[in-house]
Amino acid sequence: MDCANKESNEKDCSCTYTDCERHGICCQCIGYHRAEGELPNCLRQ
Repeated sequence: MDCANKESNEKDCSCTYTDCERHGICCQCIGYHRAEGELPNCLRQ
């Protein structure tokens, strides 16, 4: 899935896992962490 906002999202992304395939694709990242019962780093602050 392509994300039109990926480049701008990555500039503000606080995730330290830059090699993650979901990095900068917020909807996929949040969905993944929610399914795992976790909060992504950007929502912990």
